[in-house]
Formats: sequence, structure tokens, C-alpha cells
Amino acid sequence: MESAAKYMNGKLSTYKMIASHQVEMKVRLHTPAHQGVRGVSEYFDDYIYAYDLPFFNRDKFDSIERYISELYQTKRTFCLTGGATQGILIACSILARRHKKVAISLNSHLSIIHGFILSGLEPFFIPSRSLMPTDVEIIQALEMAGDITAIFLTHPSYDGITTNIRKIGKYCRYKNIELMIDEAHGTHFPFLGQENLSALAEESDLVVHSLHKFVGGLVQTALLHLPETSRITEEEVIATLSLFETTSRSNLLLLSIEEAIELAFGNERKSLLQKATCNCHELRCLLDNWGNTLTYDSLVRDPLKLFLYSDHATGEEIGELLFERGVDYEYSDNRGVLLIFSFPNTDSDFIYVANVLEEVYKIIAAKEKGNLFDDRLLVRTPVMRCLPREAFFAQKRKSVYIGEAKGLVSCNSIKKIPPCVPVLIPGEEITDWHLQRITLDTLVEVIM
Repeated sequence: MESAAKYMNGKLSTYKMIASHQVEMKVRLHTPAHQGVRGVSEYFDDYIYAYDLPFFNRDKFDSIERYISELYQTKRTFCLTGGATQGILIACSILARRHKKVAISLNSHLSIIHGFILSGLEPFFIPSRSLMPTDVEIIQALEMAGDITAIFLTHPSYDGITTNIRKIGKYCRYKNIELMIDEAHGTHFPFLGQENLSALAEESDLVVHSLHKFVGGLVQTALLHLPETSRITEEEVIATLSLFETTSRSNLLLLSIEEAIELAFGNERKSLLQKATCNCHELRCLLDNWGNTLTYDSLVRDPLKLFLYSDHATGEEIGELLFERGVDYEYSDNRGVLLIFSFPNTDSDFIYVANVLEEVYKIIAAKEKGNLFDDRLLVRTPVMRCLPREAFFAQKRKSVYIGEAKGLVSCNSIKKIPPCVPVLIPGEEITDWHLQRITLDTLVEVIM
């Protein structure tokens, strides 16, 4: 394994590979994109296209990936240029080699359902009182089901809610249950130095990270980790990678992966994350003074997220007040508003947000008190009539308005964005629950 100095001193290793690629060539007679020439473009110059000059096979990055694995202290880490979705599809395909039914939570990203469609797996939905199940609910569900040999958990939730992943990992290892984690929304956890956050440090078999969400990589940059405790082999991952990877990976995305990781493991970036964590704590202390008039979800253990809500205003109303005062946010719904902080946010950002929150508090305190939003409105136990794969590929199907589809079996998905959680999946029976939450004139395909 090559030393860290090669990667951390000077330019990144991918950059060196590109820059040193056959510099003596006078004429390049291959695909235009790999000639480092843009042609005519209004938006990109030759500097950008030059990064795409050579074509590298995956094995050329073997030493780079192994170095990244050293940083994360994993058995092996793989660079992905198809986003966390690519990692999730790979994970589902690996699961299908030795499992038929896999437990998942209601907050699972739609890509997990897509993985089940492609692999033919049967989902077992963990019964829970909220979208993010607790460790008690997960273990109880696995005990009662009896025949579950694998679980694919989305942790943390998009809102930043966590559960006791250590307890779940130990239970799964004891019961010989394979544990895979979609940690796309916890990519920053390894850099926060807080115990019991990242699944990389626990008894898990595979963890997927999305680098663009918190670490600063471009969209579609991601990592697939085999933790030290993983029972999955490198050979299994490599064999499956080719199913979901383009022949020519983007050098620009690979550069972004390396740079984001290099910065994330640097002392300066870690210091910024720690400072942001402290500043978020100060905002929580401020909100603690205002009761339920303007408060935050205490179940959100991600130290860089605040989910605001009020018993005097809806999330949309709070979001509008924030936006009018120059504070943008991740998303809002009837329940509340999600704020995400990270390394780019300065002390002055936090001071400004604190002042705006005080203004918003004074405005909504004058409103009449209402009912708190019931997040169980998004919770259901899907009634599965067939496998997602069977429904998706059903030949006898028809399109109907969902208002006329009660009792029929869906062939396609309907999702809530954010956080891309499916509220209807292929193979699920359409019930009153769906009719109350999906616009009745929505067209769906159903099995005839």
C-alpha cells in the first residue's frame, strides 16, 4: 500500500495521473471528450475538459481507494460516481445472492425499492410509530418475524433522527443477520468525533455515503464502505459494481471525491465542523427559552441539523418568515422546517440566524395556539400483494385515477420529495391511507 505522503502532498493522485498521461502526444485520434478539447461551449472551457482527457480503468484507482479505506479505517472503500443510489443498488444485488426477504424501514429512500425491483427481493417493513424506527422496534420486529436474515436500514433519517445503531449491530451479529446501512445523510458523522453516530464504527456489513450532502463533493460523488466487521468480500462488491457503473467513469467526479475526502480529514475542516456543532448547540439553547412556541425536535441527534416546529404556526409559515428575512432552508412542510448547517457556515451566519429566530418567535407568539402536527400521518404498514419486481414488470396493467383504485395493486411508485420516501410502491395495495394523502386525480398504473 502506498504511503499517505503521495496523496496529501501537492496535487491529488488522480490529478497527477491525468496530468502525466502521454503528454508527448502530438495528435489524439480517439473520442473528442477524451482529447481534452471542448469544441464550442458557452459554459465550459478547455480547463474543465482537460480533466477528462485520459480514460482510466477501475483497477488504476485501486491504490487510491485503498488509501481512502485507510483514512476511514474500513476493510475496503470503493469510490462511486453514480451517487449513493449506485451504492444502494449494489447493496441490494449483493443481498439477493443469499437472502429472499430483507427488513427495511418506512423512511427508506426510493432507490432501495428500485434495488428490490431489480434484484427480486421481498421487503419486510418494520412496524414503527414514526418513519424512523427505534432500536426497540427494530429488534422486536426481527424477533417476531423469525425468518429475516438481512436488514437494510436508512440511518440517520433525512431530518437527522438516529437510533441506537450499536445495539442493533450487536443484535444482528448475534443473530447472524446481515446489516447494511444507507448513511447518505450521515456522511459527516465520521468527522464529528461523537460516539455512536456512524455505522462505520459498529458491527455492520456495508455502509453507503453520499459525499455531496455534507462533505462538499459534487453531485453523484459517493462511497461504498465495507467496515472492518463486514462479512462481505471485496470480490463480491467488485463483481457487482460492473452492473451499475458506466464503462467510462468521470475523472472530474473522481477528482471531486479525492479533494472532498482530503479536506474532510484535514484539521482545518474538522475544526470548522466542530465549531458549527458548538454554534448549533447555542441555537438550541436559545430555542429552549421559548417552549413550544418555537422549538426543535429533540429526537434529531445530528448535531448539525435543527428541525423547527411550533404549536402556533405551520412549518410552511415558519419557512416563509425565515425566507423573507434572507434565511434559506433545506425544506419545509406542514410539520416544520429543516435547517442544515455545515463547515461553510461562519460565526456571523449563526449570529444572523439567531437574530432572525428571535424575530420569528415574536411574530408567531402573537398567533393563536394550534394543534401540533401528528407525524404519524406519514406512517403506515404497507399491504404487499406481490413482490415489487412482479408488479413493476406486470404485463397486464392499466392506468386509473388513484381515487378509483382502492383495493387494486400498484405497478409503480409515488414518492414524497423531500426526502424521496415512497408513499406507494409496486406490489402495494392501494388503501384509504393513500386516498387521504395522494391527490385523487393522480394517475397510477395497476395490475389488471
